[in-house]
Amino acid sequence: MYIRVGFKNRNLLLLGTTGISEARLWMKQSVKSGQGKAMCIRGDKHRAVVCLISCVEQVQNIRTIRTLSTIAEYGYSATAIMPGTLPFYEEPCLISHYPLPAPQTSFWYDAGFFNTLRAIIYRLKNSFLLARRLARIRPDIVICREPDSWLIAVLAKLWFGCKVVADLQEVYEDRSLAFPKFTQGLVRKLLRNLMKYLSRFTDEIIHVSPERRQAYSYLHKPGVVIGQYPELRLFPRRDRSQNVSGNLDPSLVTAIHVGALRPTYASEQLLDAMVLAAGTFPKIRFVVLGGIAGKLSNADLVEFLKNKGVLQLVQQIPFSEVLGWLYASDIGISLVLPVDKNCYLAAPQKLYEYFAAGLPVVAADVPTLRRVVTKYECGLLVDPFSPRDIASALIQLAQDDDLRQRMGQNARRAAEAEFNWEGEQIKLYSIFGEPSVASKSANDQAGVVNQCNCARWQ
Repeated sequence: MYIRVGFKNRNLLLLGTTGISEARLWMKQSVKSGQGKAMCIRGDKHRAVVCLISCVEQVQNIRTIRTLSTIAEYGYSATAIMPGTLPFYEEPCLISHYPLPAPQTSFWYDAGFFNTLRAIIYRLKNSFLLARRLARIRPDIVICREPDSWLIAVLAKLWFGCKVVADLQEVYEDRSLAFPKFTQGLVRKLLRNLMKYLSRFTDEIIHVSPERRQAYSYLHKPGVVIGQYPELRLFPRRDRSQNVSGNLDPSLVTAIHVGALRPTYASEQLLDAMVLAAGTFPKIRFVVLGGIAGKLSNADLVEFLKNKGVLQLVQQIPFSEVLGWLYASDIGISLVLPVDKNCYLAAPQKLYEYFAAGLPVVAADVPTLRRVVTKYECGLLVDPFSPRDIASALIQLAQDDDLRQRMGQNARRAAEAEFNWEGEQIKLYSIFGEPSVASKSANDQAGVVNQCNCARWQ
């Protein structure tokens, strides 16, 4: 079980706690002299502090939680400064979270001038809050995401000597597409030059795929590839005899799309393909987890397909519930439109979750997906711009039980052989070094006491 202890500007997630009484004892020892104050020790002279920072990414993202848990398991003091709320996660470790305000507007493609301006102002505000909190914590290692938090991490290194690790989750220069067309070239050049300069002061750079590393070849460090793969311990081998979601008819063939429907995920083409596939093979059904994000030109098809019983649209749900839907499905869908470098070199997490769940995939024919799917023969590649091509692949897998089973088994073997977090976390450990040897910054803060208002038990 777990207990969350809330403090002003800080959340602590106690994982693997044995009971309420132990947590209450911890609180009694921490709370001093009645005024609702709690005494929290920051830092540990025996453990180095690793801090994961971001101005926009939510801490409850499964990738973030997996990284933080891995850091804590290795013996570091794991801290996050980013938006969101810590979720339940069963690990015998302690994660400290300092929340930032959540983003209110997007910074992408057709966001519009004023939304883009609002997003920039929001990032500037969060950057200031992040920098102030980071200066108080003074961690030994800072893992940063996005160019703005990368800049703050480098400034922190110059100030108090922390190690900087840039975790590049996407091709950030494509963010220039949110700006007016006549400024996009200039913004792209500025972003590239900024990241190239920051890489001079960066100790290590993490890429999610070899293709993404090649895209960042202009940086001063080549970096290491650490894939965002799932933990296999969360994915037992498939047993279709049990419908774990309780919401799907096992006599039908179910194709699942994990993640919201977005234009860049070829969602308009997928909706058209659903109509074509259901017309040819009436026993196929579709599940979309995450609802709709962004404007779709054929959004009216959503209600049409739902009324026909072809599509089931599920809003945002916890990752533990996602697993149930995966194991009740037969086909995984991973599409992306290569409209920019970020999408062209996509390495979607959902693809590897399909593999771990033993699902054959219908995947967009782009470099990373092509390399993976072709190597293990675990799915069919399609032109993501063509609804007919997508529908044809879905129908082929839905009609051929043997093909579907064989490709599903290949997908599971791919997850066990290569695409699992158990193998990738070793690379993460090699970057950090020994957790018991804290740097001067951690030793300086050992025993420092931070007074903060005790909020509530949750």
